[in-house]
Amino acid sequence: MPGHLVKVRKKLDIHSMHRVRNVLTGNYGSVFKGRSMDFDDLREYSYGDDVKDIDWKATARSRSVMIRRYIAIRKHNILLVADNGNTMGALAPSGETKGEVATFCAGVIAYIAQHHSDLTGMVYGNRDENTRFAMKEDTAYLENFLNHYEKSISLDNPDSNLNGLLSFVAKGYRERLFIIVITDPDNAETIDSEIIRKLNARHEQMYVMIEDSPITNPSFRKKDVYDIEGRVRLPQFYRNDKKLAKAEANYRAAQKIKIQKALRRFRIASTFVDSTDHAIPAIVKLLEEQKHARRK
Repeated sequence: MPGHLVKVRKKLDIHSMHRVRNVLTGNYGSVFKGRSMDFDDLREYSYGDDVKDIDWKATARSRSVMIRRYIAIRKHNILLVADNGNTMGALAPSGETKGEVATFCAGVIAYIAQHHSDLTGMVYGNRDENTRFAMKEDTAYLENFLNHYEKSISLDNPDSNLNGLLSFVAKGYRERLFIIVITDPDNAETIDSEIIRKLNARHEQMYVMIEDSPITNPSFRKKDVYDIEGRVRLPQFYRNDKKLAKAEANYRAAQKIKIQKALRRFRIASTFVDSTDHAIPAIVKLLEEQKHARRK
């Protein structure tokens, strides 16, 4: 079975390479001067420079004190904060589970982060339990926590508790983070604005919301469909109702606008994803929006 990052790479190569090239290439291209193993050049000593950086051989040749300069290594700390409450086991519009789509989205972000040598970690949870993976760069480690997250999602899980999960992150991390929250629209609506404000004071945030399959989804008309909360089978006539389909579409459209407007107040970029096929262009667009979010 191919790994999650392999699945991402295949879709990037086949479907979206043209669209993502600007994001994956040169995004962190600036050269910073600092301490690392990569030598850059020499310059004359200035007051305050570390004497450990003096190049004595170059100093002897030039008859002035010369300092070695290095290319600094800049790493972002990327934290994936993913919901694994029971609603994430429900279906997305594509027929995939929302958990499958959420895991793929997490994989896309991990792949991009790894491409730039950023450190990536994960926290996922529900009402009863939160699970934490430290931030690392290793491919096998990223695959490991993506597998753990995907396997943790079940219809038998406790309810989501996104406020509790975000509070766990706010209390548990002192370093500056780039937080990407992965949840669904219904749970995103429950987020306490005070928690968002608290996280915003220290960290960058983005939100990826995995859409729910409509009750009236024509792809499932010949299949049994059950409500997640009540585990009740939804009658066929109910699912074929055109007025209900229109009302549901209007409700979901209004819900998206409401959530994005609420997040935009805090200058937070967000996107909605309905399938693994849609995940890459949606996340690329999200990253582009994030570049300008703080300036708006």
